[in-house]
Amino acid sequence: MDKLTQLRTFVRVAERASFSAVARDMAVTQSAISKAINALEADLGVRLVSRSTRNVSLTEAGRRYYEQCRQVLADLDEADASLKEAKSGVSGSLHVAAPVPFGLMFISPRVIRFHEMHPLLSIQLDLNDQPSNLVEQNIDVAIRLGHLKTAGLVARKLGESPFLAVASPAYLASRGTPQRPQDLVAHNCLAYANEEHPLEWKFGGKTAAQSVAIASNYRSNNLLTLKEAAVAGLGIARLPLWMVDPEIKSGLLRPVLTEARTPSYGIHAVFPSARQIPAKVRLFVEFMQHELGAISYFLRHQ
Repeated sequence: MDKLTQLRTFVRVAERASFSAVARDMAVTQSAISKAINALEADLGVRLVSRSTRNVSLTEAGRRYYEQCRQVLADLDEADASLKEAKSGVSGSLHVAAPVPFGLMFISPRVIRFHEMHPLLSIQLDLNDQPSNLVEQNIDVAIRLGHLKTAGLVARKLGESPFLAVASPAYLASRGTPQRPQDLVAHNCLAYANEEHPLEWKFGGKTAAQSVAIASNYRSNNLLTLKEAAVAGLGIARLPLWMVDPEIKSGLLRPVLTEARTPSYGIHAVFPSARQIPAKVRLFVEFMQHELGAISYFLRHQ
């Protein structure tokens, strides 16, 4: 195994913390991975990896070497990508992840268009409402809505997604229309289970910023199901404008508490931290910034 392959193997072992996982990723035997690490350590004259029956971890020297190798490989991949791009356009593979409803409505059609612009690029699009581990799943770029919490990632803001509270005319006729956020105490609210505090709604807009404790007998980890429940008259839901605008225009849903709208959520493209951003990722992010910036539902990124 040549030195470059040894370095790539070492970086993957450092990130996966498992010889067997890396062996599966690279379609080789576990002994081949072990031999590559042993050869690298012998060449350097230092121990990089601590092995036990249960896990694999880096030594102090291994951690320092990993950071340097990761950057060297990123620079090398960027150099290769730049030459290929100059010669024949963007090529290789691009792995994109996005949440399900937003991905279906706004990301998938634009990924198709991006592929038409760069036909030599092989694209994989994964839709999942649970945040993906970009390193473990080899994801190049993920689209995320809301507040970013994952450390060690680079983020580029694509825009803002306004949210608002809505309910069906039938629900409002039977339970009344709340005039202030505090009025929600007398209502049933449909809670988004993926939020850190699903039973706490924040409001701002023309009123002073405030948080309100809500009661809910219906929760879901998918915004589309909350929309369906709101249309069915189960309660008041807090949903993005892009998801409920057709129902508002058709009269199936009505906005409430319009003087105290909920804060908008950021739309970000995130990718593993690196000094040089791969050309395919840079072009895709720039494309999405332009595309989403032209949609009236979204506030332009700053």
